[in-house]
Amino acid sequence: MKKILLPLLVTCSFSAAAAPYVGVEYGMGTTTHDFQPAFNTDNIQLDPKQEDGIASGFVGYAFNDAWALELGYSQFELSDSHSKYLGMTTVNGQVYTHELDWDSSVDAKQISLLPVYTYELNEKWSAKLKAGLTYTQYKASAGKYEEFELVANDDIEHGKTLSHTSSTTDSVGALVSAGVEYRILSRLAIGANAKYQTDSFASTASFYIGTTYYF
Repeated sequence: MKKILLPLLVTCSFSAAAAPYVGVEYGMGTTTHDFQPAFNTDNIQLDPKQEDGIASGFVGYAFNDAWALELGYSQFELSDSHSKYLGMTTVNGQVYTHELDWDSSVDAKQISLLPVYTYELNEKWSAKLKAGLTYTQYKASAGKYEEFELVANDDIEHGKTLSHTSSTTDSVGALVSAGVEYRILSRLAIGANAKYQTDSFASTASFYIGTTYYF
């Protein structure tokens, strides 16, 4: 009888602790990379950097109180630009401001698969450690453009592309994360964490705040 009851009790306790969850995060970070387009004839070199935040979401499944597996998605953009004013010019009898623009950007979309370890500090607070793999698609582009803007009405403008390059890189990398979580309700928590992600194209250090709902 004991041999039958013991597996049943283990199964019941596992099922009670197991639960799916979803969450969203928003973070800020810095990214280092090798995409630094140079326009040698103009003596211009651009270095795209993160100006806006990083949007992230995830779904997970907690197998017990300590271990879970999480699938996440995040995206961010890096950008840099430079302009040179060339003065006024007349086109078809109308006066325009004339300038040259150099632009560069990197658009990153990332999927992560992370085992998660949770250590309960007390009834409300817990620490979370995550480490796993990432798959990131980077779309990088750079160009030089000539722009004309009508002086009498700056809503009227036109221009042309003088040069443009683009490339797409898919890269597998690694991610580690450490953070804390606070249960504000039985199924709802808020938290903060620091992350470091790296692959062959770029490395990103970031800090997030977010919320998680447990079903």
